[in-house]
Order: sequence, then C-alpha cells, then structure tokens
Amino acid sequence: MSSVHPSLLIHYRKNKRKQWALVIFFILTICGLIADIVIGSHGLTLHQVLMAIFYPSHSSLSSRIIVWDIRMPMSLMAPLVGGALALAGAQMQTTLNNPLADPYTFGVSSAAGVGAALVITNIVSIPFIPAQYQIVVMAFLFCLMTTFLIAGISSIKSMAIEGVMLFGVALMFGYDSVLTMMHYIASENQLQTLIFWQMGSLERGSWGKIIILAIVLPVVLIVMMKDAWKLSSLKMGSERVKVMGINFTRLRLKILVLVSIITSLAVSFVGAIGFVGLVAPHIARMIVGEDQRYFLPSAFLIGAFLLELGSIASKSILVGIVLPLTVVMSMVGIPFFVYLILKKGRQHGA
Repeated sequence: MSSVHPSLLIHYRKNKRKQWALVIFFILTICGLIADIVIGSHGLTLHQVLMAIFYPSHSSLSSRIIVWDIRMPMSLMAPLVGGALALAGAQMQTTLNNPLADPYTFGVSSAAGVGAALVITNIVSIPFIPAQYQIVVMAFLFCLMTTFLIAGISSIKSMAIEGVMLFGVALMFGYDSVLTMMHYIASENQLQTLIFWQMGSLERGSWGKIIILAIVLPVVLIVMMKDAWKLSSLKMGSERVKVMGINFTRLRLKILVLVSIITSLAVSFVGAIGFVGLVAPHIARMIVGEDQRYFLPSAFLIGAFLLELGSIASKSILVGIVLPLTVVMSMVGIPFFVYLILKKGRQHGA
C-alpha cells in the first residue's frame, strides 16, 4: 500500500466508508422491519410472532392471521413505499437542482391523489383499462403532468430555487383544494376512500401490492444506477453536462418518468405520505455525499427505515389508535423543511 498514491488511498478509504454505511443502513432497515412486525395492539410476544412466521403450523390460528394477514402486509409496505418516495425525492432534487424538492412538498403526491379521486368519484373512466388499474393509471398521468410542469418552470433561467419551491407549494394547495371540492360531491363510501388518500395509511397494504412494488422498485433503481455518473455530473450545471456529451433533456425526461411511476404507485397504494422524500435524501447526502452510486441506494434504505419508524410510532403514540402516517412524518418533516429554508436563506444572504 506504500506505493499507492495518497489521493488514491484517500479515495479508496472514502469508498470503503460509504460501503460500510450502506451495510449499516441495510441492517437498520431489517431491524426496523422486525420491530414493526412485532409491535402491535394485539399484544403478541416476539416468540409468538417468530413462531407464526417460521413455524405457522405450530402457532395458533389467531397468531397466524394477525401476523400474516394484518401485520406483515403493513410492515412490508413501509420499507417499499418509504424507499420509493425517498428515491423519487432524491432524483427530483438532483434533476431539478433543488434541495427542497420532493413528491409531497412539490404537489406531485397531491396530483396523484387528484388523479385517483377522479376515478373514485366516477368523474373519469378510462376505456379498455380494467377498473382495478384505472386509479393507478390516472395517478401516474397526473404525476407525470405535474413533474413535467415543475421541470419546465425550473428550466427558466431567471427562476430562482425559491420560486420553483413556491410554485410547487402552490400546486400542492391547488390540488388539495380540488380534493376538498370532491369531498362535497362524493358519496359516503367514496368520501371514506378520498380521506384515505389525503391521510396516508399502510392499513391497505396487501401481498399483491407488495409484489408489484418488489418488482418495479429494483428495476427502477437499476435503471437509475446505470446513469449514476451522468446524474452525479448534473451538479456541475446543465451547460457543462452538455459539453461532456450528455443529453441533459433526455436524461431529465427519463428520470422524471421513473419518478412519476414510483410516486404514482406509492400514492395509489397507501395515499399521500409527506416529507420522506425530502428528509431521507438529505440524510444520505450528509453521510455518503453526491456520488449517485452510493447516494441512491442510501436514500432508498434511509427512506425505508424512516417510514418503518413512522409506522411503529403511528401504532405506539396512542394506545389502540393507528395515527395517519402523514401526521407522524410531519412531526419530523416540517421542522426539517423549515431548517432547509433558513439554511438556504443564510447562504443567499452571505
């Protein structure tokens, strides 16, 4: 090792630390998943839960139903949805060059909710598409439309980051107003479903949804990782990226479509959950930096772990009541969001 150039040695050690960070994030995610399955209102012990998972024939019927039909679908949805939202937030921050971007604060989650609400209230019906998939399709189309709109605004050279942020917040309030209006025209059953979209809950997790996310998310992550060096280069600015031979417009279009896919799936399955896509990428960035080879999987794992903690907290804060996840995540997300705004303001003041 003495013949190795010092700069290469430093680079090797940094990469080793990032690799160890990924291992730690993965272990934390597994521990959070186990804790989420164990903790619940039915009072099962760790032994009973493990017996129901690994030796179901030797456990009671009630334990098997609680673990396999109630707890595990909810608990497995948490890391998948959390990872999806964190991945979407990380790529929105990268491609839009905006540290305050995420699907919730920029109205993308609300857009998906409006798309879903149009189907739920029977205002829109898509021909030739089975009824059970129409909600996801409309959520995706509204996500795509909103992300492209935000991308168009952010590409205006005279538009500051704060201006793009305010535009996204305005979109969020606009979509929320449309959802509120739909509450008045909805039937009792439709109203119950619409409120679910706005509050966010893992209680509608199912094995079918888990399988879909478990297939789509690795594919999306692999596609993004193939463009890791291109995405890492975006920090140098769009003009320099073009000089390097990277088609910036095509890259951003590709990433925003992927962001729309995973956001629409997450929101259509569990409703709008705030601030995971904002907080997780910033934590990952502070620990592993901007290198997308480590940043993307780190953001995914941290988002998964954060939503697992949120799921545990939602079941533990009030005995016998499962709080909406948006409420729980906002307890951390809103102070963090304010901190980022103040930090950005101090940088401009300096």
